[in-house]
Amino acid sequence: MFLQATHFGMQSIDFIYFDLGKVILEFNHEIGCQQVSELAGISAAEVDQALFGSGLEVEYETGLVNCSEFHKRFCSITGSSISQNELLSSMSDIFTPNLPIFPLIAQLKAANIPIGILSNTCRAHWEYVYGRYKILQDFFEPLILSYEVESMKPDAKIYQRAIEMAGCNVQKCFFVDDRQENVDGANAAGMDAVLYQSVPELIEALVDRGIQINL
Repeated sequence: MFLQATHFGMQSIDFIYFDLGKVILEFNHEIGCQQVSELAGISAAEVDQALFGSGLEVEYETGLVNCSEFHKRFCSITGSSISQNELLSSMSDIFTPNLPIFPLIAQLKAANIPIGILSNTCRAHWEYVYGRYKILQDFFEPLILSYEVESMKPDAKIYQRAIEMAGCNVQKCFFVDDRQENVDGANAAGMDAVLYQSVPELIEALVDRGIQINL
């Protein structure tokens, strides 16, 4: 056993939620924009404007538009004829594993501490990473995804769903995210949350809450 509770013999954490992007996986939207631009025959700046400047990506991540509607809107905005599969695949091939965090996740799982994912993401991105990184399939439950919940962090609704699914005292529901506004939203919902900056700092935060980790 590599990990155990040490805080007066009791854990102060009953459930841990991880953000996906910039915590479990790294990503780079610039790569996606460049890949889409090459297939669509437009500039990467035009792709960026169509996806992010227009608010289309936010609608997609919030579940307000489905994959087909997202594709049609993108083509309408840009005047391109890229196929739906080309668009979704090229904009999703942007992820790499944050390998230093994987041993920590494995220890938490081995110690039977429940861990889940609480992420702002769209269907295309999620299906891409879920099919490629087995750790997402084997280690995390539940999966609180913005496009399914139809709410994005830092909106209150997505945190309430996460709390309900964790099934524990909200003060013992821990969350780590790379964006301060999302940490603040979790705190406002009553969760214990910290900003992700590095694996050593996350380990320190967990140790402070009664979890002993040997890495």
